[in-house]
Amino acid sequence: MTQPLADERLNLILKLLMERGACRTTEISERLGISGSTVRRDLDLLAERGLIRKVHGGATLASQDQIYQERQQIGRDEKARIGERALALIEPGQTVYIDAGTTALEVALALKRAPQLARSLHVVTHAINVAFELNGECNLYVIGGENYHSTYSLVGPDALEAIARFRYDLFFVGCTSIDPERGLTNSNLIEARQKTAIMRQTRRSILVADHGKWGPKGFAIFAALEEIDTWVTGHAPEDAQARFAAAGCRVLEAERR
Repeated sequence: MTQPLADERLNLILKLLMERGACRTTEISERLGISGSTVRRDLDLLAERGLIRKVHGGATLASQDQIYQERQQIGRDEKARIGERALALIEPGQTVYIDAGTTALEVALALKRAPQLARSLHVVTHAINVAFELNGECNLYVIGGENYHSTYSLVGPDALEAIARFRYDLFFVGCTSIDPERGLTNSNLIEARQKTAIMRQTRRSILVADHGKWGPKGFAIFAALEEIDTWVTGHAPEDAQARFAAAGCRVLEAERR
């Protein structure tokens, strides 16, 4: 059995934890064909990045206690304001791609509250909940693929093939973190690759992310700050504004209600 490379190992460990919720070190070692010492080093690295929680004899996902519905409520007011502010960037008749994730969902919900604009658009998404909210509200195309249950998204080779068939005017993209040095990151390689593929097909990529995403070190990088046209957020820290300005990316802050 060929041993997976470091990044592949980390992603495979995360996938195991997402499927099972928790795994023992011995189980990960057997499944991936790597030594127990290598597994322990990988778990240490993932724990440092805040992606898992180490427990006696193994690990659980750091997000195990925060199922999607709970994460959706964290910073809900700011996310809702981001969704509303993002609508100002859409022009009637455009083709818009909406990412998976709790903040991107708020863009869809805001669009649903603007039926005249929504009816003029072609909207593409791989997010199951985004598709549910916009069903019957616009010209909707849903990208198919394997269900990635932790984010209500459809991913994989079939999704990548479908994404490449179209061109998009705007891509409202979410992220796990905004690493000041490395750029936009996601918690797994599968969705990171999908975001990168969509960005290749779009005219403008609009980051929709709350201010808390700024700073943490992430796992899978999918874009540099220079590849983003606009960051829509509730409040951008001063150092974040300076870094985005240097990258040629504008920042739009959503006012409090």
